[in-house]
Amino acid sequence: MAEFKKRLRRWFPTAQTLEQTRGFAWLGHYLREHPRLWVLHRRGVALGVALGIGIGVFPVPLQMPAAMLAAVALRANVAAAAAATWLTNPFTMAPIWALAALLGSFVVPQADAGAAAPPAVAWQFSDPLSWPAALWDAVTSWGPALLAGFPLAGVVLGVSAYLVVYWGWAVLIRAERRRRLMDRPGS
Repeated sequence: MAEFKKRLRRWFPTAQTLEQTRGFAWLGHYLREHPRLWVLHRRGVALGVALGIGIGVFPVPLQMPAAMLAAVALRANVAAAAAATWLTNPFTMAPIWALAALLGSFVVPQADAGAAAPPAVAWQFSDPLSWPAALWDAVTSWGPALLAGFPLAGVVLGVSAYLVVYWGWAVLIRAERRRRLMDRPGS
């Protein structure tokens, strides 16, 4: 576990680095005074990752500062929350939006069953300049279901991320303990 934490510490910025970063100086000072928000422990990191992914699902600007503020408010690991927002990116946007539309369709009833998203054949793949318009047509056809699905997708993905990190951390701890027992002289 110690080696895993060393690798994580190399990836995460330090409180001093944040304090020197323009726009985050106020947070770096706060983190130095409250080190529990920066320490790598299972619950704090799992909650930070869950907050980062849950907030990162929403297609709004300033996801990272919002996740960091939520982490401070909920006493989660701030670096994990900031890093987890980067898991939602242009490559993962389509599956996340599809999940949001699916979850939203369970909550928001469709007025017309025939008014589903345009089929994939309506996309003209040979003309990339038509893709933004086709994507916009698909998103507007989802409408209220997609908007209702974003919070649901944030909760589902956040809770899933919390469980994966929390239990994955426990598996790493058990494996490290087992390795230490095997390395003891006389075992």
